Amino acid sequence: MRIRAFASLFLVFLSSGATFAQDAAPVKSDVWLPGKPWALELDSTGFTTEANEMQPDGRRYFLAEDTKTRFIVSVYLEASKGPVRPGECKRSLEEKAKRNAALASVELKGVGYRESGEMQILEFTLPELDGTPTNQKNIFGCLIKDDVFVDIHISKIFAKAADGPVFDALVQSFHFVAKEASDAPVLTGNSMLLFQQGSRYFLAHQYRQAIAPYQKAFEIEKSTPTLEKNLWRVLVDNLGMAYGISGDLTNARETLTYGVSKDPDYPLFYYNLACVTAEKGDRPDTESYLKLAFERRDNMIPGETFPDARVDDSFQKLLLQKEFRQFVNALYGPAQ
Repeated sequence: MRIRAFASLFLVFLSSGATFAQDAAPVKSDVWLPGKPWALELDSTGFTTEANEMQPDGRRYFLAEDTKTRFIVSVYLEASKGPVRPGECKRSLEEKAKRNAALASVELKGVGYRESGEMQILEFTLPELDGTPTNQKNIFGCLIKDDVFVDIHISKIFAKAADGPVFDALVQSFHFVAKEASDAPVLTGNSMLLFQQGSRYFLAHQYRQAIAPYQKAFEIEKSTPTLEKNLWRVLVDNLGMAYGISGDLTNARETLTYGVSKDPDYPLFYYNLACVTAEKGDRPDTESYLKLAFERRDNMIPGETFPDARVDDSFQKLLLQKEFRQFVNALYGPAQ
């Protein structure tokens, strides 16, 4: 079952209050990598999370802003490809200082290095950028946990001396917590909040964890529908995929079949039903669902791309059969 390339659509749904037609609620500020038993948590008030997502290169990216104070905080978590050498954080910070100095139109001010617990810290002020005064103070923090690089950046434009204690407090506000505590789904709230929570797990490739909040939102929508049509489609489609990727093909099929019963024109319900039946080796049903999906391909949500079954893992076993290959090639046309 292939995860299609419309992550940007999710990010619009997750971050745009206008899209939701309601105020976006601040979310818990914890950052994690799949497979690691811990999360990095920002314990500070006033910040609104702008991004908390997996990047295509495998890094986790977090961005939050306090619009009243103009403080911005970002974090990257990056798993090392091998054992981390001593002094790697210090070298990384020195490279950041060199890059910023090369990009700055005037000399950086107050460049200094220090430590705070296990964290190596670089700080400096950028007086101007491209000739425009900014007086942007920057603090970069680096530490390593379980061969994962934790890179923290705290900044504020038009910073003043009085902001110093706030910078120090923000550095201290980061701490590690067990993922079992920070990552456990809290199944409260309306279907929108549950949909948002499930989508954050889904985007982090934590499909099993996405099921509980998605399923709860799904049940609420059955009795009291409130989600906009395309959001509802994404909810049902993603819940079906989360079940399928987790190996629960029965619930995947039930979820997607319900989607078809309520919205028979949306092609990806049929496509993912084809994925489910293909995983079971059922060629007739797979061909039937693929044909239904292909006939409705013009009804995709803007930003989605209709997937090619010939490069989807779910169909690889059936593609060993000549008859199925001929069917798919006749459906899609010559391979690009």
